[in-house]
Amino acid sequence: MNLGNEVQTIAARRFLPKIDYYIEHHKIHEFDDDSDVKTIMNAWYLNCPEAWPPSENIDPLLVSMHFASVKPTQKAVLAQKSKDYFANHGAVGCRDQYTADFLNKNGIDAYFSGCLTLTLDSGNKFNPVDDDNEYILINCDDSDRLVSFLKDKTDKELYVINQDYAPSFKKAWPGQIPKSLYNHTSYWNYEEKLFLAENMLRVYENASCVITDRLHCALPSLALKTPVLVFNTRNKQDRFKGLKELFNISNIKEYENDFSIFNVNDPSENSDAYLEIRNELIKKCRKFTGHIEDSCYSTRSYSELLNRNVLLFSKQTEDTRNYIVDVLEMAEDYENEIENQKQTIAKQEKIIKEMQNSNSWKLTGPLRKIRRL
Repeated sequence: MNLGNEVQTIAARRFLPKIDYYIEHHKIHEFDDDSDVKTIMNAWYLNCPEAWPPSENIDPLLVSMHFASVKPTQKAVLAQKSKDYFANHGAVGCRDQYTADFLNKNGIDAYFSGCLTLTLDSGNKFNPVDDDNEYILINCDDSDRLVSFLKDKTDKELYVINQDYAPSFKKAWPGQIPKSLYNHTSYWNYEEKLFLAENMLRVYENASCVITDRLHCALPSLALKTPVLVFNTRNKQDRFKGLKELFNISNIKEYENDFSIFNVNDPSENSDAYLEIRNELIKKCRKFTGHIEDSCYSTRSYSELLNRNVLLFSKQTEDTRNYIVDVLEMAEDYENEIENQKQTIAKQEKIIKEMQNSNSWKLTGPLRKIRRL
């Protein structure tokens, strides 16, 4: 439902000389188009336990992986076929210390590798910055409260963003499709979603600073050298274990009491503690594929960026327009049906009233009372 997987894909893509296949995250066990396909397997796995372990046609680099601390995931990870898979493919690099501790505790060789998004790099290929219009980017649950707090403390623009992408209205809103399937019904294809994620990363990179409570925003901001303040207040704190030491950490209440924690008018630079993790990840991935791109972005020119954005917005506008037309047609059909039902009800009420006023109804009244007794 969000572009987190696409951001992870962009990070991994930088180390691929070419992309031969897109492997569906929830169908990774079914992949059989070729054998020995090198795949950097960073990201959050096993929110779909039945897709684990992956196909043996995949030659994996198990790095920057996360397994959630929920029973279905843990059961799938610790199944014998899963343990055999890990044993056959070497030590597991884990995005967070929690995952590494969990695997090691259960006899699976693992280590803390950090997140591959820490290797993101624009390469200065295309990084437009409007110095006359600096902006602060906010991506957190307390965004409204934060905007209210900051608007009197800075002249910079305040932008609120999230990493959700719009599902197809026509496909995702028929009434019977659960929200858990939205990510399967989006009308954006792989390439389009990757482009949307690239645009989002550019927004992070060009911001004066970022305030967020989401790892998939904080880590790219750190890699792209944008000053970032992290509110470590959300659920799933296990995801932050081993990573929160890389950030300037606070919460909305502390920040409201002490603005100097992160002065958005002159934000302090990030700690360079992440560089050791970044360099090790680059070294490992480059050794695995023998390749590295100087930039994580695929778009190389400003004109290309504008043209692709126009196409995507046109597609979204057309789909939204079609959806509105469909809704209006459905509304008209429902209104007609409601009017027909009203007429039917009126006729039935008239028949009932006539029947109740009839002599036969009055004469049989005592019998109906006896029947009820």
